[in-house]
Amino acid sequence: MFESYWDACFDRPLPTREGRHLRTLRDAYEFIRARCAYPGHPLARATLSALHAAAQSGGSPEARRAQERTARLMRINRWGGN
Repeated sequence: MFESYWDACFDRPLPTREGRHLRTLRDAYEFIRARCAYPGHPLARATLSALHAAAQSGGSPEARRAQERTARLMRINRWGGN
């Protein structure tokens, strides 16, 4: 990963089923890479790309989009808490 804004925080942490909370772009990227059996799947690839774009730009709209995509991927795969 490139060093840029990977430690930028989400607006709200994303809870996982294990009780962990994804708070940063780096947390989400590493979580998805570790959990996703097929990172080449279009939804996983789009989510990882959104996280990468947000880390490169450091902009709030990109981080919000990355958070929404991460939450959606977690919901679909039942990785999220609640």
